[in-house]
Amino acid sequence: MKNALKEVVSYRELMGNLIVTELKLRYRESFLGFLWTVLNPLFFLLVLALVFSQIIKFQMDNYTIFLFAGMASYLMIQQTVLIATGSIVNNQGLIKKVSVPKIIFPLANVLARFVDHVALLLILLLFMVYFRMDFNWSLLCLVPLVVLHFLFSLGLSLLASVFYIRVRDVQHILSIGFQAFFYLSPIIYPAGILPEAMQKIFLFNPFYYFIQSFRYPIYHGLFPPLLIWGVTIFLTAVVLGLGLWVFYQKEKDFVFQLS
Repeated sequence: MKNALKEVVSYRELMGNLIVTELKLRYRESFLGFLWTVLNPLFFLLVLALVFSQIIKFQMDNYTIFLFAGMASYLMIQQTVLIATGSIVNNQGLIKKVSVPKIIFPLANVLARFVDHVALLLILLLFMVYFRMDFNWSLLCLVPLVVLHFLFSLGLSLLASVFYIRVRDVQHILSIGFQAFFYLSPIIYPAGILPEAMQKIFLFNPFYYFIQSFRYPIYHGLFPPLLIWGVTIFLTAVVLGLGLWVFYQKEKDFVFQLS
């Protein structure tokens, strides 16, 4: 972590340029541009909210906010990792020509993606105003929670970017895995509707803790319990530490593997 911070500070201008370039390329020749960042998940959200609240008749107060809070947490991780998986391979031309810290490439991808996610989170707060949800001090914990989502996503992105160099199927595998976790996590349904024995399975699902950490302040208006905080911080530390360790162990071989 100490080495990573030193490299990021030393090459902050290059990383800033990479972030700007990533954002420009993503919305190049797009009429709505940055708005697609919000429109895509919003459309998906509204379809799910219509299906489960009106057609299937989920009996929940403010189901749209319940769903939005869970989706915001899940998308922060899923979209970030899928985009950052190819960060090393996509920049192999620059990596082969210039001696720069390789970590700035996945980090730039992750930071660029979190610009989008912060915008989505602001839309969520507007939804809360529309549905007359209570605003209280518990919402302040969204700041450290977003940081934890960011660091957890960075750790996964570092691991994925390393494996993607050797195995290009990684991105497809991750896409299928994330799709499975979407339905295996209490995003579109509350965990309480399942039998107690099945609810215990969620305790082994890392997404459960991140989703619940968002739900407490946004939907319930409460600070997340200490268990949620503790497990979320633990998972973030383990994944980020493992990601950094693997990345720096393999970094010296990137140029040869990309040849």
